[in-house]
Amino acid sequence: MIRSLHVLRWVLLTLLVAGPVRAQLQDRIQLTATNAVLEFQEGVYHLWDHVRVESSGVLTLTCDDLRAVLPQDKVAGATVATGAGGSGRLQSLVATGHVQIQFFQAGAGGTTNVVYASGDKAEYGAADEVLILTGNPRIETGSGTMVGTEALIYDLKSRSMRNRGPYRIELRSDVLRNSVLFNRGTNAPKPR
Repeated sequence: MIRSLHVLRWVLLTLLVAGPVRAQLQDRIQLTATNAVLEFQEGVYHLWDHVRVESSGVLTLTCDDLRAVLPQDKVAGATVATGAGGSGRLQSLVATGHVQIQFFQAGAGGTTNVVYASGDKAEYGAADEVLILTGNPRIETGSGTMVGTEALIYDLKSRSMRNRGPYRIELRSDVLRNSVLFNRGTNAPKPR
């Protein structure tokens, strides 16, 4: 039975939404899983079986197993999630097993870019804001798809991708529609 873990709304808000301005923009963050162990003193959260994290208009993540580390501080006898330097930020997140991520980023002219990422494992480190996908990694954007064999690395700050190991990029043909090189008739022989 999948049950909603409402106690984690605050935890996930602190984990995935950086800064109070973005937190105010969110209606809610829904987190569901079949099983969970929450170690508040250590700031370690482990969820498994049918894990789904959803923040409307920001991020949707599904996986088999999710581990997050959020440092804790003691303030007046209470445990408070403060993150490194008191920022309330997620230190690290590791999602494994059928990882599917969809996140939204502001685009040019007020548009929204949707990025799809998938793989067997996704690791996120808050220090450098980098998402590393391994195990059949794949990242899809509006302009095309990047498929890797070893790892695909997506830098959320600079919105750049790089790889480790062989990879291929599949661009939509209209991405280069204004290029003379790619916008010509073909001289290739006709198929028989």
